[in-house]
Amino acid sequence: MKFTHSELLDKIKTIFDGEVNSDVKTLDTYSRDASLLEVKPELVLFPKDSNDIQKLVKFVGENKNDNPALSITARAAGTCMSGGALNESIILDITKHMSGMKEVTHEEATVLPGTFYRDFEEETLKHGAILPCFTASKNLNTVGGMVANNSAGEKTLAYGKTEDYVKELKVIFADGNEYVTKQLNKEELERKISQGDYEGNIYKNLWNLIQENEHAIKYAKPDVSKNSAGYYLWNVWNGNTFDINKLITGSQGTLGIITEIKFRLVRVKKKSKLFVIFLRKLDHLSELVNEILPFKPESLESYDDSTMKLAIKFLPAMIKRMKIHHFFKLMFGFLPEVGMMITGGIPKLILLVEFSDDDEKEIDKKMYDLQKKVAHFGLKTRVSKSEEESSKYWTIRRES
Repeated sequence: MKFTHSELLDKIKTIFDGEVNSDVKTLDTYSRDASLLEVKPELVLFPKDSNDIQKLVKFVGENKNDNPALSITARAAGTCMSGGALNESIILDITKHMSGMKEVTHEEATVLPGTFYRDFEEETLKHGAILPCFTASKNLNTVGGMVANNSAGEKTLAYGKTEDYVKELKVIFADGNEYVTKQLNKEELERKISQGDYEGNIYKNLWNLIQENEHAIKYAKPDVSKNSAGYYLWNVWNGNTFDINKLITGSQGTLGIITEIKFRLVRVKKKSKLFVIFLRKLDHLSELVNEILPFKPESLESYDDSTMKLAIKFLPAMIKRMKIHHFFKLMFGFLPEVGMMITGGIPKLILLVEFSDDDEKEIDKKMYDLQKKVAHFGLKTRVSKSEEESSKYWTIRRES
């Protein structure tokens, strides 16, 4: 049966416990995300729980042949800039009801996908731990979006991407059932394949695909240190373990809808400082970076003169979002840099080199050695004396 808009609305309301919206204001809001695109959905749904999503997926599957345009896009904070949160059919917003922590220790955390990273980090820090693959937009994005995008950020240089921290997922596949996905050894994989059901066939088909195309998959792997393009077939089987989460992570919700995540966490180091480099020209940037990397910084980030100018332009908006004492602390902290800009202009690029350790002396030694190493470039540099002093640079980088 082919549905009219009102028929689709009524049908879904009979199976769905959460809110089902199709008013103009809601549709307009969900027509946009952080990308430049605009796509108007037909319905926006707010699932109460996993059961709601399971029923919806089954409904779409049963009616897809008669309604080929019927589809589901799971959406969280909408901070992805590729338009992945947009759809002409059904938008499923998981942030309203499917958020919150289920369990946290100093080693791992189990969380619902609609949880904002800022809230997640607040809880993990109570245990002296962190998920280090957070993005620059960490105050805006959700953990579910991080898995969908295989997010990476300022600490990726040292710690890797989101895929390195996903221990276990709960995922609803196309049959409308929820499954637990995690790393399996060869014996566990064989048992999974032998189930002979929908889940078993997923593992069987994926295993056969990887084995039959081993050479092609191996040579298709990009020779890069960071890849968030998704569908990492080459990472699923490493010769000892089979991890379907390596494929789900970064797939932008196209392979299944994530309903729960178990993350591995890392211990927070006690001390952190920044070595800041101001570049008037970019002539020797590659040589400079190659001299920095052997010192193994925890982060190596940058922002350019355009970002700095935008930060100045949108200063009033930044002020509104800050507590007043944070704002004045930021302004007073930048007085030395303001003086430098008055005499020499805005730098073409500002490099932020972060070092972290439990031993502050180790950090200071690395910074001293790095300063000597790059002295021949004749660049202005600044060494932060505390994490508080470093925060002014991170504010500009993250707000950008």
